[in-house]
Amino acid sequence: MGLRHAVARGLSLALAAGALLAACARAPGPPPRFGPADCRVAAVRDSATGAPISGIEDLALAGDRLLLSAHDRLAVRRAKPGDAVPEGGLWALPLGNLADPAPRAVRLVPEGRIAGGLRPHGIAVNGERLAVVNRRIGADGRVDPVVLEFDLSGPEARLEGVRRGAGFCALNDVAFWKGELVASLDRARCPRTLLGELLVPRAGGSLLLLGDGAPQVLARDLAFANGIAVLEGDVIAVAETRGERVRLSDGRTLAVPGHPDNLTVAPDGRLVVGVIPSLWRFGLHLFGHRERAPSRVVALDPASGAVEWLFDDPEGRLIPGVTVGLLADGMLVAGAVRAPGLLVCHKGGRA
Repeated sequence: MGLRHAVARGLSLALAAGALLAACARAPGPPPRFGPADCRVAAVRDSATGAPISGIEDLALAGDRLLLSAHDRLAVRRAKPGDAVPEGGLWALPLGNLADPAPRAVRLVPEGRIAGGLRPHGIAVNGERLAVVNRRIGADGRVDPVVLEFDLSGPEARLEGVRRGAGFCALNDVAFWKGELVASLDRARCPRTLLGELLVPRAGGSLLLLGDGAPQVLARDLAFANGIAVLEGDVIAVAETRGERVRLSDGRTLAVPGHPDNLTVAPDGRLVVGVIPSLWRFGLHLFGHRERAPSRVVALDPASGAVEWLFDDPEGRLIPGVTVGLLADGMLVAGAVRAPGLLVCHKGGRA
């Protein structure tokens, strides 16, 4: 057995052991607002090709349209030198179409339009402005993330700017704040191997203000800075995935029942959090060693810290590996890191 395969096997065994320990330690939570009878998976497809859309990592609302950020991360990880790396995409889906079993979404950026390919991660909307963390492939074949800015006023998203910066290899999410952009760097350095990713220090993430000059550090030493959202009063919320909390820019922290990923803001001002109940099981799922991983979505009251469980799927039977949740029109909509389609929950059943 070669060194590479031995290391991979060792990591797989370590992940499996961690998953077993996490499962043994897991305690059930309160009954969520949306139970199994309230939820289904909508098989979202591309309106032009009919192809299923998988890996809808992040969501944002633009008026009555749901914007989807998706790419097949497992296929990218498995690609060998010289392989054609699959491109992801940005899609728009009218909220009303979620009532269909297989709703059609319109691709906002034609394939091949973005240099290095479109592999969108975190996204944010402000009026007709769309910001996207694009984990594109650089000239050296390695991931080289940038922030893309689009105009949404036309039928297609029009690229208006590209932001690059030192340390952007760790870009995770982006949000609009006081007319500017803020971005999260999930770690201080960027390992190039699975082993390096697993051993990355617990703290070292940061929050940056992306102005006209060099990025300004707004917060540092975050425990894997992930999703960002802006609350009433221009308070910035940052998910600290490895800290099991959301940190607010006014100095407060909100405890999360699990590891927070992406954040959205509900109509009532609460944070909607896609939660990873077990990082070990999520890692096994993300790297293709397991087909299932638990999923959870909660709502956090930023004033009191109160937590409402919105959805909980401890074995990932309905949808595995949820990373984002969004409340709109009385529905909970959630996307997942690898699964096809969207989770749609409506009290009493089908929306």
